[in-house]
Amino acid sequence: MKKHLVIFLVIMVGMIGLSSLASASTLDEIKERGTIIIGTDATYPPMEFHDEEGNMIGFDIDLGNAIAEELGVKAEFIDTAWDGIFPALDSKKFDIIMSSTSITEERLKSKDMSDPYYQTSQAIAVRKDDDSIKGPEDLVGKVIAVQIGTTGDFAVSEIEGVKEIKRFDTTDKAYMEVMNKRADAVVNDYSEVSFRMTLLPNMKVAATFKEGEDIYGITMRKGETELLAAINEALAKLKESGKYQVIHDKWFVTTGN
Repeated sequence: MKKHLVIFLVIMVGMIGLSSLASASTLDEIKERGTIIIGTDATYPPMEFHDEEGNMIGFDIDLGNAIAEELGVKAEFIDTAWDGIFPALDSKKFDIIMSSTSITEERLKSKDMSDPYYQTSQAIAVRKDDDSIKGPEDLVGKVIAVQIGTTGDFAVSEIEGVKEIKRFDTTDKAYMEVMNKRADAVVNDYSEVSFRMTLLPNMKVAATFKEGEDIYGITMRKGETELLAAINEALAKLKESGKYQVIHDKWFVTTGN
């Protein structure tokens, strides 16, 4: 009888242990491994991009490291193409996405997103010698280059009468299309466009629109309530301490954002 009781207790302890592992939250896993894994599409200066040595740098990178520090862990960034970044999150290749991701009703249907941490507008970039586009209404009859699945893509899709929307997997290819005169304009977030103009002397910002409507949030899988609360708390602390402003000014003061 005692032998059977001991076996029963061993089985119960094992089941409890397995149950605890199965119910461990993503936040628990992050703290256990000592690292938060962050997905980003590092083709989007000044938010996330590579320096000349191949290191990932940018506003989101610095902010991600600061959030990790608040959580008591290190940050590890995984460079992932934008068109595959959400499926990669769903398959648990990383814990969160920090990649200039706008908070939209459609995304909130399948993902949780943090409190806003950056606000911007849409911008139209054209060749410097082109004065035909002064606002979104002038995109009618034009060929527009965008990065697929971005809010720039969505914004242009709303404009009736656009001749053609050329969609690319990176913003670099969209700009190249305009510089090679195969498209008339690029539409993208002003945060990216304004910085990009410092690197492309033959292009300019023709106009901005949807002023302040593009609001970035940190993305995670639906139902990650503990992680969401921890991320929001970290963001709040960084803003209160002034660390957020230091990071912001490092990347944006010179470009007027």
